[in-house]
Amino acid sequence: MFKNHLISILRNLKRSKGYTVINISGLAIGFATAILIGIYVSQEFSYDKHIKDYERVYRLSNRNFAFASITHMNMLQENVAGVEATVNIMPHTSGTIKYGQSGSIIEPSVFYSTQEYLKVFDIPFVYGNPETAFDKPSSILITKSMSKKMFGDKNPLGESVSLSTLVSNDVYEVSGVVQDLPSNTHLRFEVLARYPVSYEKMLKEQGFNSTVGYTYFKLEKPMDNIQNLSDRVFAKPQYDMTDKSQDFETYLASYKLRLPMIMNIADVHLKSNIQFEASPPGNRQYLIVFIGIAVFIIILAGINYVNLSTAQASKRAKEVGVRKVLGSQKKDLITRFILESFLLTFGAALLAMGLAEVALKVMGGFGFENFNVNVLDYPFLLSLVMLTAIMTGVLSGVYPAFILTSFKASVVLKGNHKVGSSSKTFRNGLVVFQFVVSLSLATFSIFVYQQLNYGLTKDLGFDKEGVIVLDNSKGQLGENVDPFKNELLQLPEITNVSSSAFSMIGNLVLTGLTEVGGNGDYHRAQYKYADSDFVPTMGLNVIDGRNFNDAIDGYEAILINESFAEVLGDGFYEKRFTTGNGDEKYKIVGVVEDFHYADFSVPIAPTLFFKGDEHRQFNIKIRLDEIDETISKIDALYAGFSDEPLDYYFFDQKFHQLFQAEKRMSRIISIFTGLSLFVAFLGLIGLISYKLDQRTKEIGIRKVLGASIGQILSMLSKEMVWLIGLSFLISIPLAYYGVQTWMNDFAYHVSLSAKPFITIGLLTILLVILVVFARSMKTATSNPTQVLRNE
Repeated sequence: MFKNHLISILRNLKRSKGYTVINISGLAIGFATAILIGIYVSQEFSYDKHIKDYERVYRLSNRNFAFASITHMNMLQENVAGVEATVNIMPHTSGTIKYGQSGSIIEPSVFYSTQEYLKVFDIPFVYGNPETAFDKPSSILITKSMSKKMFGDKNPLGESVSLSTLVSNDVYEVSGVVQDLPSNTHLRFEVLARYPVSYEKMLKEQGFNSTVGYTYFKLEKPMDNIQNLSDRVFAKPQYDMTDKSQDFETYLASYKLRLPMIMNIADVHLKSNIQFEASPPGNRQYLIVFIGIAVFIIILAGINYVNLSTAQASKRAKEVGVRKVLGSQKKDLITRFILESFLLTFGAALLAMGLAEVALKVMGGFGFENFNVNVLDYPFLLSLVMLTAIMTGVLSGVYPAFILTSFKASVVLKGNHKVGSSSKTFRNGLVVFQFVVSLSLATFSIFVYQQLNYGLTKDLGFDKEGVIVLDNSKGQLGENVDPFKNELLQLPEITNVSSSAFSMIGNLVLTGLTEVGGNGDYHRAQYKYADSDFVPTMGLNVIDGRNFNDAIDGYEAILINESFAEVLGDGFYEKRFTTGNGDEKYKIVGVVEDFHYADFSVPIAPTLFFKGDEHRQFNIKIRLDEIDETISKIDALYAGFSDEPLDYYFFDQKFHQLFQAEKRMSRIISIFTGLSLFVAFLGLIGLISYKLDQRTKEIGIRKVLGASIGQILSMLSKEMVWLIGLSFLISIPLAYYGVQTWMNDFAYHVSLSAKPFITIGLLTILLVILVVFARSMKTATSNPTQVLRNE
């Protein structure tokens, strides 16, 4: 019996090739898209959950920034029972590693750590003993990829390497090779070294003021009240310094927001977005949007399938009548229809898995790290897709199975029954729903693209083009800083050179300024050190006062930005300030226009520049023609002053990295929006085909009565255009609300204009007309006598 059903099903699918292809491809693409979104969302929600016992691992940080001192770490361990191990980690964005006879490499992912790293983070080893690998102060761990890059396929244990960073220049011994860390971790290193003994000692001596690293600790078992215990530990010394006019509990309640914050490591990526995060934080809102897209795309694909399956049922009423006359039982017919629908959806689900696997390889090759995985790594997700496929198959099979089999054979064979006419409104409603969702997504994707483009084209308050930033944080140039700078200025391709400390972009270092005299007001601001050439080199605009002047300014001179000037109010040129680190009395000599140092979700904060001869990096302004030749000349010149490799980056490329989240969002939204529109148009093509089949006789009669091809095409497209127009009108408020909600995350964003809405509406209607014309042309130009003879 099953064999007979299967043969009959295959014959029917062969007769209706067009509908079969549309049904299977639409459903497969919908499922594949949902799988890809599911994998991306799963990766984001599983950040750091690969760590063994992650439920017991926590981060200790300040409330406003992610760092915490070694003193904080030790104080917590000494005063909270149940703390098993603690570690302080400090990343460096540039480390020069020398190995072998003459090998050297510049690595941007170098971490320093205290001794108990491997007691907090249990990571798999390729070579070495995790119990002892970090016992010696000279221990250094490298990843499998780094080992391959430096030492090839041999076991590097015991090899000596020289590591030079801003912290120090020390010789280490490779004590372990670990597996490459997964992409879904916020602490991803290639090289992990023990803190130099002298540097760690200095950090401990500086106490709470030395907040330069990330602090983590592991508990013997998870504690729900760990934050409360921590608050008491850190508040008690502060309370003891007061006059104790209020009891400790009252003091603690008022002081809580100034105490360190504790967060489970698995929550850091999506729930923490404070300054100096170890990696770009995730965005839960984006993930909710993606989940919504996945659900809607599956709904769209399911609607297409059910819509076309039920529409096709009207053509099979006579088939049911004939089978009944030939003796088929109702239960056999029901089994056959449900089995046919199930086989189609099951095949679509299998095809979807194959498509998703191919897409993962392609997208992984284009730099989407979240997609460097395998479909089979997500059995729960695949099971969910299979379950959805089965439900879709059953739902779409129920209509023909139970409705058609209930008709009397004599009525059906006489042609007196018309199946599907009463469901016209229902099918039109499904089409409207499809395009409401697809058009809302399309409009949203345009605004996402505009916001990304806004970030790349907006006036930033400085000139990012043609600036090379050359690293000297490791003291590579030694005493040759001034001679090197003078030689650079002799090159005709170079227009300006300045030196500074800290990057121009990203979160700058914080300091506090206290006004001398008066009310002694205290101000918190970001800062960097720069020389007098920094302003012209970076294209900053001095809007009040003047730039640094080497002839008249000492180290007491500072520049501030507009935002800081607004905070200070009038008369700030006459005021003097101190940082509390000495007897200096700083004075403001000028105000620069506000400039963007972070992505546009971050408002510009008070910022100042100290005048200083800090030479951690050189900012070199070059002409934009013959860039490669200029780099070669700088490299050759640098080689005459240092034996270290040239470590540099293009400032504009670094700045564009600030918008990686928006760029990734734009790409993913665009891809999935395109797929949703494709699925919707597949459904539209199928529905048009169905309507053409239903109106073939009507079209023939109209042609006999003198209707032109243009009139027929206009008649056929009118209903579709009306449906899409209605969809567009409904999508406008939905898209507007979604875009406005998303824009609220940005301190600076594009304005909400009508242009994207109008553009999407007109393009969609135009595409619908083209699809209708293309699909209807054959029917509209067919010979009416042939059509009517067949009828």
